[in-house]
Amino acid sequence: MGQNQSSGTAIGAAVLAILCGMRYLSEAGAFVGQLAFLGPAPQYFAGTAWNGVLTAALFVGGILLLLRRTLGRTLVVAGTALAMVATLLANGAARAYFFAEVDGEPLVTGEVVAFVLFVMTFAALVLSVIRPTSDWLEGRRPDEEEPSKQDRLPGW
Repeated sequence: MGQNQSSGTAIGAAVLAILCGMRYLSEAGAFVGQLAFLGPAPQYFAGTAWNGVLTAALFVGGILLLLRRTLGRTLVVAGTALAMVATLLANGAARAYFFAEVDGEPLVTGEVVAFVLFVMTFAALVLSVIRPTSDWLEGRRPDEEEPSKQDRLPGW
């Protein structure tokens, strides 16, 4: 029972990472559309590359995390941390290089929606770095689930 509880944090982090990856995939798709229809501009190339990297890190990281690979956890932490930094620091003219805009408006226009996306990214980061996730990745059991010292098999 305890092992199922600790797997919930890792599975939650993986699912949130995949959902965040879908969000950045939509941003990358919008930048590709702008490249195709509006012509080449530096911010379109940079936005496509940036969002493509975030999409790859979060998708692959989420899947590897579900497969109990430590690399998945690393990719999720790196992807969510970079996404949060970009969200917090991309203002003014720099915003066009990170987030797609249509007619001068960002794709995510509502403040509530933007806040929910930020919280989702933050939750994926927190869930991927907490102790139960690392225990699940390493296959450890909680202390109350381990057998007593006299009942342990050799190599336990």
